[in-house]
Amino acid sequence: MTVPVRFAREGIEVADGLLWLDARKPKPLGVITHAHGDHVGRHQRILCTRETATFVRQRSGHNADYTVLAFGEKHTVGDLTVTLHPAGHILGAAMVHLEGPRGTLLYSGDFKLTPGLTTPAGQPPHADVLVTEATFGIPAQRLPPSGEVREQVLNFVREQLDAGVTPVLLAYALGKAQEILALLTEAGLPVAAHGSIWNLLGPYRAAGLAFPGARRLSRNGARRAAIITPPRWLNSAPVQASGRIRVAAITGWGNRAVRPGIDVAFPLSDHGDYDELVELVERVQPKQVHVLHGYAKEFAADLQARGFQADAVPGHSGPEEGEVPGMFAV
Repeated sequence: MTVPVRFAREGIEVADGLLWLDARKPKPLGVITHAHGDHVGRHQRILCTRETATFVRQRSGHNADYTVLAFGEKHTVGDLTVTLHPAGHILGAAMVHLEGPRGTLLYSGDFKLTPGLTTPAGQPPHADVLVTEATFGIPAQRLPPSGEVREQVLNFVREQLDAGVTPVLLAYALGKAQEILALLTEAGLPVAAHGSIWNLLGPYRAAGLAFPGARRLSRNGARRAAIITPPRWLNSAPVQASGRIRVAAITGWGNRAVRPGIDVAFPLSDHGDYDELVELVERVQPKQVHVLHGYAKEFAADLQARGFQADAVPGHSGPEEGEVPGMFAV
C-alpha cells in the first residue's frame, strides 16, 4: 500500500483529487514541477518552487494562490506531506515526494542527475513507489558526456566567428537557452539572446548567474556575435539581418534534428539519458515503478529484467507525435 494515485490524460491525481501533479487542466490544487508549458495548468492553488512561480506568472500571466516551497521544506495537504527536491532539469524544477499513512511516492517530473551550468544535479530521495518519465528510455539513448558536447559547441561558435559567419544556436527559450548563454559568456564569447530568452533571465540572475557581456538581440540583428534563439524565430528579421549564418540545433536528439536550414546538431539535453534513468531507479530503490512518456513500455520491460516491479502506464507510452519526440524540448 502506498499513496493512492490515478493516471489521467490531464495529469496525475493524488488521493481522490486532494491534489494533482503536472495537470494541464485547471484543478483546485496542483503541483507544478517546472515552468515548461506542457507541465503547467491554471490551477486555483499552486505548489511549486519560487523560480517556477516567477516563470509561470511571467509566461502565462496566471496569478493563482501560490504556495512557494524551498527544496526540502515540508508542506501538509490533508494527511499527506509534500516535499520538493531538486530535479536538475531547469532552474526551479522539482521532484515531488509524497508521504502518507500508507507509504511514500516520488514523482520525478523531468529530471537530470548531473549538474548543468545553471542548475544543480537532481537529488532523488528514497520512496516506496517511483513515477518516472522515460524520454530516453532505451539503451540506444545514451548521451555523450556534457563536458565534451559543450566544448564542441564552443569550437563551432569560435570557428564561425573567425570565418566572419554568424553562428545561430537553436534552443528552447527556458532552460536550454540559458545553459548555452552561460556556456558562451563564461568562455568570453560575444552573444546576443532573443528577447523571449532575455526576458526570462531575472530568476537566473537572482540565483547568482551574471551572463557577462550578453546582450539582447536587436531588430538590426547581430554581427560578430553568436545568436541564441528559439527555433520558431530562426527566420525572423533580426536573425536574417545578421549576414551569413550557420545554424546549430542544441537538442538531446542530436543528428536526428539536422534537416534543411539546420547545419549541425549537438546532443546536449536537460533530461537524464538512459543511464541516468537506470541510476534514478537504483537510487530511489522503489518497490514499484510506474513509467510515463517516451519509451515507457521499453523502459518498464528493461526494469523488470533487472528485478524491479515496473509497468508502463496505459495511455502514457510511446514517443510523442512528430518525427522526433519533443525535438527542442529535450
